[in-house]
Amino acid sequence: CISAHGWTASLQKKRPSGLCRALLGAVAMDVPLTQEAAQEPSDGDLVHVVGHGPAVVVRVPQPKQPGYDVRYPNGDTECVERGVILAHQPGVGTKSPSVGSPAGPRRLEYLGRAFDDEGRTIRTHSATFSLIATMVGGGVLSLPYAMSQCGLVLGIAVLIISAILSAWTLDMLVECARATGRDTYELVGHAAFGEWCRRLTMLLVFSMTWLATVAYFVLLQDLLAPTAELIAPGAFESMSQEGVRRVVVTMAALLLSPMCYKGNLSALRFLCFASVSSVLLVGCLLGYRALSVAGKEHEISIMNPDKSNTSLQITAALSLWPTSYSQALYVVPMFGVSFLCHFNALPTHHELQRPTRDRMRRVLTLCLCFTTMLYGLVSVAGIMWAGNCTCGNILLNFARDDILITVGRAALGLVLMFNFPLLVQPSRNSLFRLIIAAGYAPPEVEAGASACEAGRATTADIVMVGSNSPSSGGSVELGAMGGAQAQKANAPGARESVPAGAGAPPQEPREERVAEPADPPVVVGASPTGPSAMRRTSTDSGSHVHAYIRENTRGMMRKGSKVMPVDTFLPKDETVQQSGAQPSVAQRSIMTTGILVSSLLLSMFMKSILVVWSVLGSTVAFMIAFIMPAAFWYKLIGPHTQVRRHVVGVLLVIFIVLAIVCSALTALNLDAPPCPVLERIARHRELPYAPALRPPPS
Repeated sequence: CISAHGWTASLQKKRPSGLCRALLGAVAMDVPLTQEAAQEPSDGDLVHVVGHGPAVVVRVPQPKQPGYDVRYPNGDTECVERGVILAHQPGVGTKSPSVGSPAGPRRLEYLGRAFDDEGRTIRTHSATFSLIATMVGGGVLSLPYAMSQCGLVLGIAVLIISAILSAWTLDMLVECARATGRDTYELVGHAAFGEWCRRLTMLLVFSMTWLATVAYFVLLQDLLAPTAELIAPGAFESMSQEGVRRVVVTMAALLLSPMCYKGNLSALRFLCFASVSSVLLVGCLLGYRALSVAGKEHEISIMNPDKSNTSLQITAALSLWPTSYSQALYVVPMFGVSFLCHFNALPTHHELQRPTRDRMRRVLTLCLCFTTMLYGLVSVAGIMWAGNCTCGNILLNFARDDILITVGRAALGLVLMFNFPLLVQPSRNSLFRLIIAAGYAPPEVEAGASACEAGRATTADIVMVGSNSPSSGGSVELGAMGGAQAQKANAPGARESVPAGAGAPPQEPREERVAEPADPPVVVGASPTGPSAMRRTSTDSGSHVHAYIRENTRGMMRKGSKVMPVDTFLPKDETVQQSGAQPSVAQRSIMTTGILVSSLLLSMFMKSILVVWSVLGSTVAFMIAFIMPAAFWYKLIGPHTQVRRHVVGVLLVIFIVLAIVCSALTALNLDAPPCPVLERIARHRELPYAPALRPPPS
């Protein structure tokens, strides 16, 4: 059996003995058959049932009830033989849960798309650039203001801490996805806390993307209105500044709306390069202007709402500490929202080639290091130019007729226009799934029933990669190991290891017939022949989940390396299978129109981008980037790592308290102007915290 290196045609014709299957299981798991591995599952243990996935043992075999009662994540209870329990580990908490755990034993990892699937086309550098493009956007223009309010020391510290915490929560999210086989943010939430959490995550993602569209409309007004006035001054001469902004943003909305109604935006994938390039251009322009006046007294201009410019003569000194700690706390969410890419991390992981844990961590590390350096450059350059007079949008600190900055405004404005459909699509999809979920009623589960006593089928519809996948047949009832021969096999299983065919204790013959995979688990690291050796494709996998040995998915792994799954199954939960529903053309048109009109109208009444970013950062972004991933990890992974669980629990409390405090401060500053310094100039005629500030010489 061992020399066969897999399940050949001869082994498929004649089922091997229980001992042979146990030896093959030991080779697959790469662990010895020791006395420690001979323990049997007990009540409350997490197990992996071949062809069905993770479950929880709710009843161990009894003298008159041979077999294990297991409960799946959807609440179904089933009686299974010991031979189809692929791996198990001690459980925590209640011994008879009403719903099974969606996370399997820690020895296994689950991927919604097979490790070597042809649909995995994104390489490490492409995945890194994709996440960078998700993070980097118009929000970078507000970071200089946030840095000026925190001071240089505290601001850089908050920036770095935000990056570290974002990397940690991103890694938590990916770890939860690999523990459950869920490939979207909302499905990980469903795996952790059920349907209510899935609906909450969909609502949060919709709120975040919709608020981002509002912010982009406000930024387009700030960027394109001065450019339009410079290009065609006569066309807007008789209009007020507010009227110019509304006309410009309406024209921009009409230009970009045809792209927003498309169902597929693959043609806009190249825009991620343009987005990052435009932000780099703005950063370089700011750095050039800041270095040219470093340590010198110079003149800055602030654009007023009445189309005029306020000129100030300043010597921009770098403040090391904040002048107001409440104001510094108010701008903290702006740093957190700058690293927000969590809703796109799992799709990137789903498309990544050879998705080992180390490779995904490398993608996250490179992404966050680059964005941290870029944000630091823009922030420091901004306060070197404007000092304590920095506006909520740093480009408002330059005159309207500044040609160099106008080029940066135009470039960034055009990129924001083309990136706008990339925000509308996830907002629309989240709204569609939220509407569908509003009418969803989970099936009632009869608690406490014994599948063995009820005589229910023990292992039906087992799906394996091979000749008996759903595309070529169906379930196959247990052959040699299913009936009396399974009772004779007494090869013990392994705790957190693959028993691979270990039989149940001696028992009386039963009338039930148990289903078993036609192709037993593939030996990991071998070179199997036959259908199991074929490369898995996205068209074959569908909604199936693939189980892998955790030790085999470590390291960077060279190109061409093979990692074979030990099992492939269809998730029991119908929510996972139905998560890919798409709206019709009419539904897509109605939702897109509603999103565009509502965000456009709200943006016309928003005078400052600071309000949008602070609301988005203190509420939705805190939830999506920090609170929810930590809560998911605490529920799914935390019970098995006590030390890390306590640390994550403390951080979770800190995140919640910080979100509440920042939300309260945001509510008190909803009327913040675009340039707070103008309000102080009008009120005091001078800035007490900037003695070097004075009007320019006549």
